[in-house]
Amino acid sequence: MKIQTRFNPVGRLLLGVLVLSAASLYSYKLYAAGAQQPIPPGVAMKSWQENGRDGRYLLQVIKGSAPKTGKTVIGTVTSDTDCDADAEGLSHCHNTIKLADGSEFTAIDSHNMHINRCLGPGDRLTLTRMSGSWVMGTLATK
Repeated sequence: MKIQTRFNPVGRLLLGVLVLSAASLYSYKLYAAGAQQPIPPGVAMKSWQENGRDGRYLLQVIKGSAPKTGKTVIGTVTSDTDCDADAEGLSHCHNTIKLADGSEFTAIDSHNMHINRCLGPGDRLTLTRMSGSWVMGTLATK
């Protein structure tokens, strides 16, 4: 029995498709990792690079219950984690925020920490729920 050391034309085609598929999937994952959520309508920001300017943070709730739409409440940041920057220089910090009624939620704060600081434990925010899972938080003066 003789072993072929060269691929036949069909084998080459299949190998080429496999390599191109793997490269395409890898490129898609890199793009998806760097792609940002669209800024919701009605928010006065042109890009996530502006998030945190003048103490105003657009937050996306990922766990727990945010205030009801249109209702304004005060919350206190209890944690700030996962702040590594992505390829665009944006951090997607996870902040847990405790409300006066004892409930809490976790939100993602996408911002450029070299331009606008992270929210940190002890920061007090005035929070207003926007549409969907979005909350606008404004740093309260101390």
